[in-house]
Amino acid sequence: MPTVKQLQAELAAAKAEINRLQQQNASLLKRLSQSPSTTVPKRVPIATVPRPPASPSSLQLKPPTKRPPPPELESAPLQKASKPKYAPPLPSQTAAARTFSPPSTNQGFKYLYLPIQRRLPIRQIRSLLRRLHINSNRVLDIHYPDRHLVALLLHNDYEAEVRSQLEKFEIPIHDDYDPMNPNNLRNPYYDDFNQGEKECAAWSVFTQRVILAIRRLKGPVQRAVARFFVDKGIIASVVLNELFPVKPT
Repeated sequence: MPTVKQLQAELAAAKAEINRLQQQNASLLKRLSQSPSTTVPKRVPIATVPRPPASPSSLQLKPPTKRPPPPELESAPLQKASKPKYAPPLPSQTAAARTFSPPSTNQGFKYLYLPIQRRLPIRQIRSLLRRLHINSNRVLDIHYPDRHLVALLLHNDYEAEVRSQLEKFEIPIHDDYDPMNPNNLRNPYYDDFNQGEKECAAWSVFTQRVILAIRRLKGPVQRAVARFFVDKGIIASVVLNELFPVKPT
């Protein structure tokens, strides 16, 4: 075990070594301060270090590698393009084609009377006719002449086609209905009329319906329908002059 003298001797030697090192460090600092050409190198940030230029070989694009197609594409057989199905002509095209057809030998118009559960808006009736593949544009007039009955005004050339479509859906046509029959007057106002007065009233009611239908039409078909009912004696020629007044020249 070291004695106190030995510890004191070692402590004195350590102090002497520290003094020597301090003197050596002070001498070095003094030399550095006296020499201006000597600079302490600074630490260069990593971000400012320039990268070496890329070689020409590294700038060349590598050709894309061809990957095999997925298995579901390999197994799927090639399908042939399907031919477009025949599209029926539009109503406007059919109307344009009729312009270049010869005049019909079946000139005239006719009302078809169909049963109906309840009165519906005319626009809805036309929508239902289109569902039955009936061209509603060729239905010139729609009105309700009696209870649970609807009337469709058609050109004679279109009557057969409409009848065929109605038969497909088992819709009956009331061919025996006569709008000018006084027995079809439902308004109690006519109950006290005699037979002759009722006949005149039935004729007047039907005439007013026809005139309203003509007023709603436009174009050449308006004059054609009016002329037809004048020739049939349903409306008077005076009404025709009122509908189509002659313009003074």
